[in-house]
Amino acid sequence: MRFLTPEELAERERRRAAADQGGAAAVTTTEPVAPTENGEPAFEIANQLTRPPQPKTFEEAGISERVLESLILKTIKQRGTLNFQQVAEALCVNIGVIDDLGRDLRDRKLIADLKPLHYDLTTEGRRICNEFEREDAYVGPAPVPYLQYCAVVLQQSKRARRVSEDEVVDAFGGYALRPELVKTLKEGFNSQRSMFFYGPAGNGKTLVTGGLHRLMDEEPTVLPYAFEFNGRVVRYYDPAFHKIWDEQLEEEVAGATPPPDADPYRRAIWLQPDPRWLICHAPLVVVGTEFRVEHFEIAYDGVYDAPPQAKANNGVFIMDDLGRQTQSHFMILNQFIYPLESQESIVKFGGGSSMRIPYKQRLFLSTNLNKDDIIDDAFKRRLLYQVLVDRPTIPLWRKIFHLEAKKAGATDTARIDHYCDLVLAWWERDGRVLRACDPRNIFVMLDATLMPGETLDDHITDTTFERIYWQFPAGFQRDAVAYTDEANQERIRKLAEWELEGVGAPPDWDDTFHRDPAPAWDGHPPDMTPRAPSAAAKPAAPAKPGAA
Repeated sequence: MRFLTPEELAERERRRAAADQGGAAAVTTTEPVAPTENGEPAFEIANQLTRPPQPKTFEEAGISERVLESLILKTIKQRGTLNFQQVAEALCVNIGVIDDLGRDLRDRKLIADLKPLHYDLTTEGRRICNEFEREDAYVGPAPVPYLQYCAVVLQQSKRARRVSEDEVVDAFGGYALRPELVKTLKEGFNSQRSMFFYGPAGNGKTLVTGGLHRLMDEEPTVLPYAFEFNGRVVRYYDPAFHKIWDEQLEEEVAGATPPPDADPYRRAIWLQPDPRWLICHAPLVVVGTEFRVEHFEIAYDGVYDAPPQAKANNGVFIMDDLGRQTQSHFMILNQFIYPLESQESIVKFGGGSSMRIPYKQRLFLSTNLNKDDIIDDAFKRRLLYQVLVDRPTIPLWRKIFHLEAKKAGATDTARIDHYCDLVLAWWERDGRVLRACDPRNIFVMLDATLMPGETLDDHITDTTFERIYWQFPAGFQRDAVAYTDEANQERIRKLAEWELEGVGAPPDWDDTFHRDPAPAWDGHPPDMTPRAPSAAAKPAAPAKPGAA
């Protein structure tokens, strides 16, 4: 079957609109309208679409006859007696797409009209439908052509938005961030490259990846309910990862409807969107310790389901807690090497066949383990931005404490300072480590002591505060993990401050700086001792007999 090209579809719509000389016509094209001989447009486009235009015939829908036939039968079996218009609405297609095929099913006695123009399955129709269900139990909106899905993903991937540091700060909703982290997040986002976040637990790695997703969510993402590949319907839309943008959908549908007071002599075209597509926020796919290599393949449990990395196209794929998977994380990371290089992913079906699908997404990896223990050099070079999300400094921790206190309803600044000073003193006395999540969790526990109508300012005493301190699940310095590159963080912070001050060249550059690693690393140069081979490294081949 040959699909109509966009140019052929546009030309068909022009002819259809030109044949209707009686005023407003509802057609489906986003192409410019052909001008008349005097150079003026034959019709005026009254609206613009976010989704692709709606096909009006079976040929334009671009899906196979067998798939559409099975969907018609399964829909009637599931919903009961229906007319063709109701079937078309259930499949999210124009009635012209299924009309001829529905009549053919009636002529083959697979459906019968038990009442005028309302059809149910015959005995033979139920037998055929059961066979279809054994192969593929999918029932729902008709799929879009696979090639059209790929084209839409590639088109949306060209939207290269660049953000400023102010926009990064705004995306985090007032959370306190280190200046050097803001710079790195801006540059990493603008590079459109994968990013690797590591550092001690409880300091904002999940917060950072969520904020970067919000930066991507300025423009809507168009995605299908399902697509067809080689006669198989692959379910794509997943409410766990895709959030429908209702306002955008309603606005597009309203714009596609001619107003009741439309000028009957206005030669206008109202474009109609294809309801097989959805307008969503940028996809957000988060996987964790449960993720396995098998999840990169198309799952089948009666219905073919697109894998998570495909559902993340035009959005964000986050792998959290890297290194803690039940399966070797090296095997999992190896699955990303080819997609990161070629910008496409080879996705396999259970039966062995495969397809090449665009890989157009942001990959964010996150761990609280030492990065050198869980990624090797082959993968490191593909992670251009490796970001240490470190513990907060004392001034930053104070700022976080005040922000969380205000969120919890505290208004007495002097009292907030009092409790902040107490915590910092006790933390140092007891050998605890500061974590960015501590202020939030402290005020969660303090808020839980209140009854309705009570406030933190009026009902939290020093006695209650100390009790919460001892019950709080703290982290201790003796348990702290040392992270690679931790020694150069002070230098990075210093350089970021100089950048903000407009310093062109670091004032401490001298001959010693360029020769001696101590000042460059703030007195803590990296260990030059060769690292022990990774446990996952391939063992060396045995020497051949006679080899030197």
